[in-house]
Amino acid sequence: MARCSLIDGEEVAHAEVRRRQILDAAVEVFRRRGFHAASMAEIAKTFGMSAGHIYNYFDSKEAIIEAIVARDIDEFLTLTAQMQGEADLRHEMVERVDEGTDRRLDADHASLQIEIVAEASRNPKIADMVQRADATVRRRLIELVRAAARGPVDEADLVARAELLLALFEGLMLRTLRQPEIDRQALKRGLRDAVRHMIGA
Repeated sequence: MARCSLIDGEEVAHAEVRRRQILDAAVEVFRRRGFHAASMAEIAKTFGMSAGHIYNYFDSKEAIIEAIVARDIDEFLTLTAQMQGEADLRHEMVERVDEGTDRRLDADHASLQIEIVAEASRNPKIADMVQRADATVRRRLIELVRAAARGPVDEADLVARAELLLALFEGLMLRTLRQPEIDRQALKRGLRDAVRHMIGA
């Protein structure tokens, strides 16, 4: 019985590695070709497996997009959990501004996120998963802003602050594509001040 459990565990671990590798290959192809032009065959070729084999892990391109979105949410939830574990949450939120800015100013990251949002405008299934993901992120950010606030804050104000923070950082992805030479250091200083103001740090 123990031997079977060990084998099952190895198979699950192997499958997870395969899924991550396929997702990484898909990200590369989606960035380069766009969602519509990308094919499962091209993703498979990038990864070095047959298209048929990919269907053992993902049954469609939409399923791959869903997994990419889920991975991004997991990273965000992990990050915010780490922040909430710090003694001074307000300080930690401001300190993380530079890291968040660099991530969203990465042209490859921005291109992929914008491609997913563009597809959501055309594909109701993608739109649904993007909106559900946004709701999860929004709820967690509201919790974070509530925890960081000095004293009680009106719920509508909390929601507005979270929406403004999301708009600020999501907007960076458009700015880096429109203005690749943007002054990152000046931008980070401004964003740190904006975050301080919004959370009352």
